[in-house]
Amino acid sequence: MARKFKIPSIKKDNNYGANFMLVIICVLVLCLVFNVVYLGLTGKHLISGNDISAYASQRGGSQKVQTLTAKRGTIYSSNDEVLVTDVTKYKVYAILSTTRTNADGSAAYVEDKEYTAEKLAEILGGDYDEILEKLNKDSYQVEFGSIGNNISSLVKEEIEALDLPGIEFEETTTRSYRYGDFASYEIGYAQIVTDEINGKTTSALVGQMGIEKVYDEELSGTDGQRVYLADNNDNVLPNGIVSETAPVTGNDIYLTLDTDIQTELTSQLSKLCEAEEADQATCAIMNAKTGAILAVANYPSFDPNERDMENYVDLFLNEAVEPGSVFKSFVYANAINDSSTSGFSVDNTYTSGTYYYSSSSSPIKDHNSGQGWGVISYKQGFYYSSNTAICNILSTYTDKDSLIADYEALGLFQSDEMDGLSTASGIAGYVNNEGRIVEWLTTGFGQGSTVTAYQLLKGYSAFANDGKTVKPYIVDKIVDSETDEVLYQASTQYSQQIYSSETVEEMRDLLSGVINISGSTGYKYHMDDIHLIGKTGTGQIAQNGAYVSGYYTHSFCGLAPYDDPEIVIVLWYQSGTTDNTNAATLVQAVVRSALNKLNEQEIKVVASSSYTLDSYTNQSTSYVSSLLSTNQLTPVVIGDGDIVLSQYPYANTEVASESRVFLKTNGTTITMPSMEGWSRKEAEAFATMADVTIEVEGTGTIYDQSVSKGTTLEAGQTITVYAE
Repeated sequence: MARKFKIPSIKKDNNYGANFMLVIICVLVLCLVFNVVYLGLTGKHLISGNDISAYASQRGGSQKVQTLTAKRGTIYSSNDEVLVTDVTKYKVYAILSTTRTNADGSAAYVEDKEYTAEKLAEILGGDYDEILEKLNKDSYQVEFGSIGNNISSLVKEEIEALDLPGIEFEETTTRSYRYGDFASYEIGYAQIVTDEINGKTTSALVGQMGIEKVYDEELSGTDGQRVYLADNNDNVLPNGIVSETAPVTGNDIYLTLDTDIQTELTSQLSKLCEAEEADQATCAIMNAKTGAILAVANYPSFDPNERDMENYVDLFLNEAVEPGSVFKSFVYANAINDSSTSGFSVDNTYTSGTYYYSSSSSPIKDHNSGQGWGVISYKQGFYYSSNTAICNILSTYTDKDSLIADYEALGLFQSDEMDGLSTASGIAGYVNNEGRIVEWLTTGFGQGSTVTAYQLLKGYSAFANDGKTVKPYIVDKIVDSETDEVLYQASTQYSQQIYSSETVEEMRDLLSGVINISGSTGYKYHMDDIHLIGKTGTGQIAQNGAYVSGYYTHSFCGLAPYDDPEIVIVLWYQSGTTDNTNAATLVQAVVRSALNKLNEQEIKVVASSSYTLDSYTNQSTSYVSSLLSTNQLTPVVIGDGDIVLSQYPYANTEVASESRVFLKTNGTTITMPSMEGWSRKEAEAFATMADVTIEVEGTGTIYDQSVSKGTTLEAGQTITVYAE
């Protein structure tokens, strides 16, 4: 009979062993974690009992905390071009204390002060004696004031090449506004703000104006922190990193502004103001259906990189003016809308020239010195911009409560916000003037009361949206810079129904007549290729309680195209001139630019990537060109040199694949490239770096040039390029 054996349970023993090992590992991990916490709290190693903090102290060091500054979010245009981004700058300083040495005992302080002062003066552009005086101070270290702050990587590298003992650099982050004067009052600016908190000095980029200020929290991100053990020279001790938390980049903001339309508007407004000797002006163009601001410009303006402001008022949002006859459209629209009860018709007639609102009053006159045009229809009165037409409508046909309700619904004479940017209210001159009719009458033709360009833009949008206004906005979306999650998306907001469809249709006919019928006040704005409609205005300017003689606010409000308006534009400028030819040129150019962009055929999106540019200064031209080409970028080399001196766009700028990168070299011979397919901005970038002048005829993409490709260029040479 066979013997029976009991087979051991191998599975059971294996499970027992695995569980035992797991327990041991958990205990070890807990010990390590506890040791780190214990070390952080006491400065001593738990197991060995060694006093790590004492060890650091013996080496002249201590536990230190370093703030890891978060990158501020980037601001983009509607066509995904970088408008605002962080860039790295440097501050140079000198160590003077002879106690500062390198690990090998060599001097880490300034030894030859005369030589160091000489070289720094050459590179920084400072005074030798002043720099030497600083280097002779009895202090641990010194800085060099404004000449040593915010220096570029190029200047830093030039100083480093000299290998000057004791000269060191502190990296700082500043804000770069890529296009300078580019809707600068709306975008605003951020700058370094230094605070003293609990005895510790902290510095951070903080928004001071515009979008940068309103969305400072969203753009700022969250700083990280590194805790480490360091010796007396701030060198991290071996294995001295105690803890580290990475910074979180701020959110990105995408604006509604289109770079091409904005560039065109900024250029045209500057030309207008120079030609008309205007003191100030503003212009904005908006997508009539959505409320997205496509471009907005003020004059005078400023470059946020320089902050060279003449005033701090955003003229578009916060300068309320007496706009003149552009206001008449609202009086006419109300009268037409209420015509079923009032009996008003634009074909009714009245006597033009002068209007007496009381038996003892001075007359209100039409703009042709009160001569008028005899007995004419109200339609003709609108075309000729007759003040007495308004007085007759207000006195004979208008229900005052109804018109005031329209003013309120249109957003006139009241403050508002555009994406957190506050707007001025203006003044309704007829308020608190009971018993006086003159302010009520003059308000009807844009005098005695004030409104902003923002209010006019919003008000005129009712003629594009079947009697409803659309709220203007400039922030399209906010995006998490690390996950690409859309945190906020703008939406179109309409008002209540203010005018009927029939009223809107009739108003568009009237506005068309002003621009397209010869003899009307706005005929200079007529366009053969686009059916533009609109209204002109000229308002007197009050100063010190009286109107200034020979000084006016010239205004224009328009829409295009006539049958189904896609854009609304508003313009005003203040000068002593009376001709509107230059204003018409601006409006025509910007309207064309905007409609061309809005009606571009949708291009099939091809998979592409973005690339963040490094600093290429002092690197070989051949190497940089090869690097850019490898990363699907197009290098444009300016000069025949072998070393890159400067670049555009600048370091740390994020660009899309196939973008052009301009490289100024140390060569003196510069040849003309082919600019076919270039944008206006790219042509202007080339002109700046090549020291030539570019004149652009037309808008959009460049298709021809006056100087052929390969021609050697001379400094100051003028080149004309043609765009369509």
